[in-house]
Amino acid sequence: MHLFLSTLLFRWYVFFFWGAGLLILARVVGFPGALLRFLMAYAIAYFCEWSSARPGGWFPFGHYRYLPTTTQREIWIGILPLMDSLSFAFLAVGSLGVASLLFGRSLRESMGLPWRDFSKILAGAIGLFVMIDMVIDPVALRGNRWFLGKIYDYPEGGAYFGVTLSNFAGWAVTGFFIMTLWRLLPRPSMESGNGSLLDQGLPVTLYLSVYLFNLSVAIDLGEWGIAGADLFWGGILAAVFLARGRPVIQNGTWRLTMGHGARARNRSSRECRPE
Repeated sequence: MHLFLSTLLFRWYVFFFWGAGLLILARVVGFPGALLRFLMAYAIAYFCEWSSARPGGWFPFGHYRYLPTTTQREIWIGILPLMDSLSFAFLAVGSLGVASLLFGRSLRESMGLPWRDFSKILAGAIGLFVMIDMVIDPVALRGNRWFLGKIYDYPEGGAYFGVTLSNFAGWAVTGFFIMTLWRLLPRPSMESGNGSLLDQGLPVTLYLSVYLFNLSVAIDLGEWGIAGADLFWGGILAAVFLARGRPVIQNGTWRLTMGHGARARNRSSRECRPE
């Protein structure tokens, strides 16, 4: 019990984001469905991380290793700290929510789309899932300089502020499995419609909160290269939103209305389409 309470206090920020993500997803699939999906995400993420971090392991993240420096302060499961694989679930919620908004939908609506339409949102969500790790991992790798602690490293170093490029490929693979299986699971009959502004805003707020948390850590550490890269990725995301259209509120939900150039391209593509 002492170690459990110590884990909660030591990793409060992880459990805070985890709980927020769980409640957000519960609005979409109900609490039992959300909890099942979060437990499934943990199992998938743990297996993938264990597969890469074990001696001789490499798939899907490439090889890295966990350093048991915090075993007296938090719960470890085998070679991994309990909290480590928790982040995949709430980051998947945030990534799906932001990707849904890019297509003018809420997470509630996206989870009920046919596969053909959901696949587009899934592709965007995987990109966002990888992008947020590009913000998280460089500062996490420097955990000995803040309250995270030095819990892992890449024995051979990495090209992106010490992080290997294979790690980001692993995030894409893991995110694909998690979010695809989430969509495969049946969801209870919930309120129909596109969802409210709250349904659209909560996942985006979660994603941005994680982004700003890690950006602030990079700035506090004086890691200006990492902070600059984080701002670059944030700028790319903002530019994508602007390219998609102008956000307006229609019938109580956010929609992205296409700008003049986008409308012209869309009109041109319709005119060129054979009858």
